Amino acid sequence: MSFNKRNFPASKINICKRCGCNFYPMSNRNDYCGACRAIVCKWCGKTFIPKNGNYKTQFCSKNCFESTKVGKLAYPNIIGKRGIKPRTYHLRKRNKHGNAFDREWRIKVFKRDNFTCQHCFVRGGRLQAHHIKPYREYLELRHNLDNGLTLCVECHKKTETYGWSKYWHNKDCSEEN
Repeated sequence: MSFNKRNFPASKINICKRCGCNFYPMSNRNDYCGACRAIVCKWCGKTFIPKNGNYKTQFCSKNCFESTKVGKLAYPNIIGKRGIKPRTYHLRKRNKHGNAFDREWRIKVFKRDNFTCQHCFVRGGRLQAHHIKPYREYLELRHNLDNGLTLCVECHKKTETYGWSKYWHNKDCSEEN
């Protein structure tokens, strides 16, 4: 029995599935010769064999990968959609009650109503600031104190404009008629 330079028995020769040449496998699962397993880097043109059997990789190093990103848009999928941002609001920690203007308006409404629900007149508890005219539809009234009302959670749920489910329900009902 003869041995090759890597001390593999010469009888264990595989045939490459791509080019058909004979080769000595590095492991039991090698179906391709070294030349066919090599990938050409898309940036520098150097041939390399990927580590950990990840043959989907296109770059020989992290530097080559980073070099391709220079001068390109971070979000190429928004080309032609100017003004539309990618959805990244879940990545940043926001205050539960919106921006500074929203928080100030909310506190002013609570103070004006003496921290009392204006429907059931219970003082304190879980209070919410309610927009009489919907927040989404009346931009000019968003931070107007006359458009605000202090309500407890139970009374707020009874209003027409509470939550998105009622909004879409009302929208669907109006389309049917």
